[in-house]
Amino acid sequence: MGVAPQSRVLVAITPDREERIERILAGHDLMFVKTSREAMSLLEKERFAIVILGVHFDESQMFSLLSDIRAHAKHRKIPVLCVLGSRGRTLTDVAIEGLDHAVKAMTANGFLNLMNFPDDEEGNARIRRIIDYLILIDGDIQHIARAPVLPMPLHEKERRKQ
Repeated sequence: MGVAPQSRVLVAITPDREERIERILAGHDLMFVKTSREAMSLLEKERFAIVILGVHFDESQMFSLLSDIRAHAKHRKIPVLCVLGSRGRTLTDVAIEGLDHAVKAMTANGFLNLMNFPDDEEGNARIRRIIDYLILIDGDIQHIARAPVLPMPLHEKERRKQ
């Protein structure tokens, strides 16, 4: 896999996870937001390669913000990766699995439990590869969508008529 070029990343997570995300995504242009309203405002004004959205962001408004992003045609194709940074006291394995299914049902591109990766060079590099992959694959999809449709060669047209 190639390396994702420096990309603008909208990061909507709780402040206690910002340092780790900065380490993971060093080299990308990170825009941290504090509220869902601020996130939507930035999405209206600027282009982002991906949105990183924390479960506990803005008093646990992840689902609401994800819904708002997907409700607007302009933002519908932006990759969104939902992340869980800490378990809290109430999240069981079943609840975490439920979060994974729910965000994917809402068309998020993925759900990542940061606690499954050690906060060290290797663990953070693994997370970085996942995020870079989402950025790269989206870029490829957008490129394909913009590619002109080439006319079918004459011999193909004749063969299809038979």
